[in-house]
Amino acid sequence: MTTGQLNGISQASLQSLDISALSTGQLQSLTSATVGNLAFYQPRWLSKTQVAALTATQTSGLSRAAVAQLTDEQVGSLSAAAVAGLSQAGIAGLGKSQIRALSVAALNSLSATQIGGFSSEQAKALTSSQLNGLNQANLNALDAGDFTTAQLQGLSGGLTNLSTSQVSQLSQVQLVALDPSQLGSLGGGSVSALSTQHLAQLSAQQTASLLANQANSLSVAQISSFSDKQLSTTTVVGAANGLQFNLSWGSSTANAPAGFRSAVVAAAAGLSNQFGNTTVVNIQVGYGEVAGSPVSPGAAAQSVSYARGVSYSALATAILGYAGNSAVQGTAAASLSGSDPTSGGSFAITTAEAKALGINGASANLDGYIGLSSAIPFEFNQNAVAGKYDAIGAIQHEFSEVMGRLSSVGAGLGPNVYTPLDLFRYTSTNNADPSAGTPIRALTQQSGNVQYFSINSGNPNLGGFNSSTGAADYGDWNATMGTDPFGFSFSGVTEPLSGNDVVVMAALGWNPTAQGVTHAQAAATYALV
Repeated sequence: MTTGQLNGISQASLQSLDISALSTGQLQSLTSATVGNLAFYQPRWLSKTQVAALTATQTSGLSRAAVAQLTDEQVGSLSAAAVAGLSQAGIAGLGKSQIRALSVAALNSLSATQIGGFSSEQAKALTSSQLNGLNQANLNALDAGDFTTAQLQGLSGGLTNLSTSQVSQLSQVQLVALDPSQLGSLGGGSVSALSTQHLAQLSAQQTASLLANQANSLSVAQISSFSDKQLSTTTVVGAANGLQFNLSWGSSTANAPAGFRSAVVAAAAGLSNQFGNTTVVNIQVGYGEVAGSPVSPGAAAQSVSYARGVSYSALATAILGYAGNSAVQGTAAASLSGSDPTSGGSFAITTAEAKALGINGASANLDGYIGLSSAIPFEFNQNAVAGKYDAIGAIQHEFSEVMGRLSSVGAGLGPNVYTPLDLFRYTSTNNADPSAGTPIRALTQQSGNVQYFSINSGNPNLGGFNSSTGAADYGDWNATMGTDPFGFSFSGVTEPLSGNDVVVMAALGWNPTAQGVTHAQAAATYALV
């Protein structure tokens, strides 16, 4: 029969034909409409060779019932182009074993719309090799909520290739069944999309893996949803290939109230969100004590840091080395003197900051201790509550001191001893009338609110420091800075990190992330003092 005859005969006559006797050329001459007029069982008569010869024109005419009648071998013989030609109705006719018979090339010939139309049973039928062979668009078109536990566990890239939308589709049952390493492999956007209801179902091991690798992408609310039991095995908090805090929980923390651990974790996570050095800061955490001694009465928290001596030359070289990491650091580095401005003083640098600057190598030794007061009422989830203090802000205050936010001004840490922060401490040659004076480094002790932070040789003023003759820490902001975590603790308010805080830490050698750069750009400036 000719092409014209085959495509022109009546449906009844067509359905009486033995199409297995048609040549490859005759089959390929059939129009979509002609194929659609075949009885649903006729395509099953075709040989493997005949099926392999079908083009998209012929397969586009196959009905759902006709596709369902094909053998697994026939489906596996379809070319990628022929599979792509299937209508959505035809694709819906594919059974589980037929789905498994499709090659990866055939699956990838489907559009994202076509594969996104897979039913739950069809999606569940995909093998691990098929899923791992899908192109990104087709993988992301599937409803991840349809995946079995075995499919999720078989993803070669963990969950890294799933979209944020797909991760949000996962059920609590699916999340709980995941290997801890898979949760740790989630992308930042996916992590931020996890609901607190989902997070509350994770095991302690899953929680630990997530926090070690993606804590920087979790919000305070998400971290606050973790119970103390979930946090029982958490030690490392931060970002994979970024800033991490290795927390050792002192015995005193066994007596800490509910929410204490999550506040410590949230404080660490917030800092790792802002700074991206590939550095591990080792800190022991206490409740009511710091390094075995009671937290001082009236103090919200305290820290003790390990430090080492460094020459001005080595310190300046290290600071100049970070100049290209951000505009803030470039400006700070450019403000340094070519020679030692202390004329022979010694410099003390915390071991954590030394690691960040590359002066020290990686080490598992403790970098310091922090302790939260047990005598003061705290709110642990950074919500403002009357009469309570912000625990997260207070903990970040102490973490930042272990990270190097300390000032000595030739006195605090001993006679003629200075810190890297002192290199960015300024005052005026005329504090009675600053506009008539000139900014100079404040390398000697002065009373009153006349010393301030600057990364640009004294102008602008990016925040006032405490007096260097009083009892308060010289490197903390003074009361004019208000409710900032690097200053005083106030009750009834939250004290989240400010842009000025990010700039301080960046000047000390902590490289801001993209979020940190944005935050630093919002730093407030003040009148010269």
